[in-house]
Amino acid sequence: MDTKLPEKPKLGLYIDDSNLYYGAKNAGWKVDYKKLYKWVAQTNVIVYAKYFMGIPEWEPAKSINKVLANYYKSIGYEIIEKPLKRIGGRNKCNFDVEIHDEIMKDLKDLDIVYLASGDSDFMRTKKNILQAGKWIKFLAFKDYCAWEIRKSWYIFFDDIKEEVIKTSIASRGS
Repeated sequence: MDTKLPEKPKLGLYIDDSNLYYGAKNAGWKVDYKKLYKWVAQTNVIVYAKYFMGIPEWEPAKSINKVLANYYKSIGYEIIEKPLKRIGGRNKCNFDVEIHDEIMKDLKDLDIVYLASGDSDFMRTKKNILQAGKWIKFLAFKDYCAWEIRKSWYIFFDDIKEEVIKTSIASRGS
């Protein structure tokens, strides 16, 4: 792998909404994904920005999530969605395979991947990215970040909170 990234690397930003939900809930604040997009774009050229979102089958949650999905599209994200399931009283939607596949498909156009997830299931994805001579950086909440990711290149949302916090309904983050 080249030891240095270009001055403005070509980047893919991949948001695992289901994984980040409980981290945000535990932290007591939410990421504003418009602010995150702008923050990432300051030092990178965003080639792909993909937001993986579980959509509930019940109302009013289904309609609310559809509005959010349309908003995310309007600020530059491609939305990849599938039905949210209820398992053991909890909402669940696992996108690990889809995120891995999308990253691998897009990798030829990128210098670096920013993967917003604290899930250690992405260690195979990390290995494949590094083997392709590309870079990966994880973004996660400190208390919802696997130890394997802590041995990788990462940024805690907690450390960039002031830049990416959702501050009002008007900012329309996640």
